[in-house]
Amino acid sequence: MSPPTPPIPPHGRITDPLARYVLVLLALIGTVAVLALAKDLFILLFVAGIFTFLLLPLCQAMERRGIPLWLAATLSCILLVLLFFGVLAFLGAQYAHFGRDLPRLEAALMGKVGEAQAYLEGRFAISQDRQVDWLQGKLAELAERGATMAVQLFAATGAAFATAVIIPIITFFLLLMKGRFREFFSRLRTNRDGAVLRVVENIALLSRKWIRGVLIVMVFVAVLDSIGFLVLGLEYAILLGTTAALLNVIPYLGPWLGALIPVVIALLTKDSATAALGVVAVIAVTQFMDNNFITPKVVGSSVSINPLASMVALIAWGALWGFMGLILAIPITGMIKLVFDEIPTLKPWGYLLGDDKAPAKVHLRVPRLPFRRRKAPKADPGQ
Repeated sequence: MSPPTPPIPPHGRITDPLARYVLVLLALIGTVAVLALAKDLFILLFVAGIFTFLLLPLCQAMERRGIPLWLAATLSCILLVLLFFGVLAFLGAQYAHFGRDLPRLEAALMGKVGEAQAYLEGRFAISQDRQVDWLQGKLAELAERGATMAVQLFAATGAAFATAVIIPIITFFLLLMKGRFREFFSRLRTNRDGAVLRVVENIALLSRKWIRGVLIVMVFVAVLDSIGFLVLGLEYAILLGTTAALLNVIPYLGPWLGALIPVVIALLTKDSATAALGVVAVIAVTQFMDNNFITPKVVGSSVSINPLASMVALIAWGALWGFMGLILAIPITGMIKLVFDEIPTLKPWGYLLGDDKAPAKVHLRVPRLPFRRRKAPKADPGQ
């Protein structure tokens, strides 16, 4: 007698916990592998998508004024390119001025090193010859690593420039095909409430609020830091303030990196450590105002991720995509949370990622579909 056939799970679902765990683990490993192997493509598409969501209201406003879609998309992308190259030209001019003063800064650095050597010799009885030998060994290692890093940075800069050229082109086509994409997401729904399209609309809203908030916060930090550095009489005040604002994009780590460079410049160009302490005070005041007043008001609850999830996301996406992963970690995690919140079986994970503030969501009016049941016509009382 043959053994009994195991019952077939309803709707083809796998009920064995171990089998489900293995399948989820394999899916997770496969997803991470694909994201790592094709990171350049995903970064390109993700950044272009964010800029598309940002430029979409402008493109739609020009369409309402009678401008054709292709021309509205072209003008929107031209504006994006002009802003990018304008910022690049400004930073290039500032860094060129900084590069001309590098020999003087190098001489100041060697003077500080000589003072530190004399202090160590008098305090710990370590001869300057031993210090020089140790320092030369470390400098040789640093130079070797620096050469490798310079080659990698040059290659990364070339790749970033090539990517920056391609992004407006992809953004143009995404704007040009926005109607087709909307219809595509409408047809992807598995039920009658338009869940897929609603998720995409919420992701678009999140992207716009996030990038607008980031840009406003960057301008605020750059202006406030530059004013503080000018008051302190620090050289390259505008350049240092702008650099600190750019690094501020990286959550948690960026403000510390942005404070390190001005402190070093203050120590090299000033006779006392008072200016360095003043730089720390300026950065601290700016971050206090940003974290407590500017970011909550400007960015709001667009990305409602709790601090623990933010730190884990930074580590994970930084390991996966490097520097760009650190910048994009928060919005990507916020988008993942929106997807989790829409799928009933994944809602607990969305709750685990989120905080107490609920993000703004779009509530779509679903158009009447052909397969909806029509109401029966009312009977004529005269019949």
